[in-house]
Amino acid sequence: MEPSLRGATSRADRETLLETAKASPRLAGQHEKERWLALYSDDAVLEDPVGTPASHKGRRPGRLGDELGRFYEAFIAPSEIEIVSRRDIVSGMHVFRAVDIHTKNTKTGLKMKVPANLLYEIICDAEGRSAIRRMHAHWELNRMTRILMSEGLLGVRTIAFMNWSMLRAFGPKWLLSYFQTSQQGVGRKGKELIERMAKEIGRDGGSFFADDATVELPGVATAPITKFLEGCTALEVADTLASGQTVSGLASLEWGGRPREAAFVAELDSDGSRVRRLRWFWEE
Repeated sequence: MEPSLRGATSRADRETLLETAKASPRLAGQHEKERWLALYSDDAVLEDPVGTPASHKGRRPGRLGDELGRFYEAFIAPSEIEIVSRRDIVSGMHVFRAVDIHTKNTKTGLKMKVPANLLYEIICDAEGRSAIRRMHAHWELNRMTRILMSEGLLGVRTIAFMNWSMLRAFGPKWLLSYFQTSQQGVGRKGKELIERMAKEIGRDGGSFFADDATVELPGVATAPITKFLEGCTALEVADTLASGQTVSGLASLEWGGRPREAAFVAELDSDGSRVRRLRWFWEE
């Protein structure tokens, strides 16, 4: 049964949505470029990692393909990839996967483990099949760069090769933008804000949010943050990652009188001092 754009996710829908999300790293690891591209809708957008320039399907077609094809050539083609999942949550038409990405650079042989939170938005396309419209990969680029640099000459060679791959696929203007945006973001300050918010949620949680902050709960339209604060009586967060202006992670919370195992994405203001938008994902 194909997933519907409306209503709650059934068990059959859950398996279809989860399989669609799992297919992306699986086909990437198998280096099945055309099948990987076919998973994404015609208007798909990929941010990997969040905070760096997005890749849009259909834009800038050329010898290496459109932006999504260029992304494949820059990051997937020169890598061996294996995903180990720590938790998968299917919430409406979204799949949130807390994973460890195990990679090996095929040119230098360097291996890395990258903790990541992968958020997929899935739709039904015109032919009735499920397709990925958005994929946001939350992982800490600066942290991974420091780990690479700690590998000495092998790390330097790997960084140089990765930079060449990006330059070849996207060009110098894009590469400069990638470098600039990689140095921005909320970083550790943002993660500490979310951790303090969780501890204070039942007492003074509202002080951590911007005046016009909104919350998005599964199955509920966007609402003022007060709606969430009124219903949330306990909150613990784990596995937080800062990527761009966001902090994401897993959580255990009590909301609406029920305990829930959930995931979240918090979008912070420019200096990482307040939450502007808080998105929650859990299974009913």
